[in-house]
Amino acid sequence: MSKVHVIIPTHNRQALAERCLERVFAQTAMNSMTVTVVDDGSTDGTAAMLAEKFPAAGVIEGDGNLWWTGAVAKALDTLRPDFARGDFFLLVNDDTLLGADTVEALVRISEQSGRAGVAPIAVDAASGHAISTGWAPGSGPVLNDLEKLHAAMAENGGLYPVQTLFGRCSLFPVEILDRVGNYDAALFPHYYGDADFCLRAGKEGFRFFVTDAASIEVVEEQAATGVHFTFRQGPQDFPAVLENMTSIRSIENVPIAWHYMRRHFPGRAGANTASIAWRSLRQWRPIYNALGLEPLPQRGAPAQPQNGVAAPSKDAKLPRRVVRLGRKLLAPVFEVVFFLCYYIARAAYRLVRWVRQR
Repeated sequence: MSKVHVIIPTHNRQALAERCLERVFAQTAMNSMTVTVVDDGSTDGTAAMLAEKFPAAGVIEGDGNLWWTGAVAKALDTLRPDFARGDFFLLVNDDTLLGADTVEALVRISEQSGRAGVAPIAVDAASGHAISTGWAPGSGPVLNDLEKLHAAMAENGGLYPVQTLFGRCSLFPVEILDRVGNYDAALFPHYYGDADFCLRAGKEGFRFFVTDAASIEVVEEQAATGVHFTFRQGPQDFPAVLENMTSIRSIENVPIAWHYMRRHFPGRAGANTASIAWRSLRQWRPIYNALGLEPLPQRGAPAQPQNGVAAPSKDAKLPRRVVRLGRKLLAPVFEVVFFLCYYIARAAYRLVRWVRQR
């Protein structure tokens, strides 16, 4: 079997990293694998755990500021001189649990598909619900629903074509680096780095698939999933809204989203970025309460009722229905006003720029 270079970024998640590595070192293809952990300045005993329990793993140290994309880019820069023709590299998140034959299955499917990039099906370890391992336009309802995903794969030889693969567990042929270059940690230090890499590769003719030949489990800790995860669970004060719009640990970071949209979707960059900004602004307490929004359910669990809120009486049902209806009517009004302001601001900016150029 072709050689596979496994790269696992981690930062202060010793227990998760240990479980992940136990599964990696139990692979049926272990004799054809190397394993490298990028320990980005962990202070929780990760280094000692790696030295004691996984001495065969290579370790690349960071200073705590690599983030996900930076860790992957540094590992690829370090390992690339050892890559040989026909090799693969496999990115694995430290909260991912591989099946025993995951690596072997991914290599087989990639080679059968012309050395395409491939990722397995992923499920939440607690609930068994599907978790997306890739993206394509309109793919969300399919990739996040096991029944729909298997049905779609049955029509395409066990594969689901996507435009991007996420970092959970993604296998790539090493030659992709010759044509695409490394991951762009400068523009996308944490989120969007995996999607940006795949979209650039797609323009060079590389294909990507999610396959049912292997599956993985994802064990997520809310505190380490990203600030946007807990941010979405209820109304927020404005400082929290700003943090969600600017933090490197937020997938709704507006400046980073803008760079991503401008690079890959230039015709819709402004509107797409404004839509991402709206996801944060709608959680601002005045808007959240006015629209009568509810916390989004956490992955694998239904939304929990708020403490201290009594069930409505029968007499209150009719007024509450009226309020709900009013809030539903307000929601599109808020969004229209927001986007109207965006388009007015964009038109004003273009007008000023045109005047200055004359």
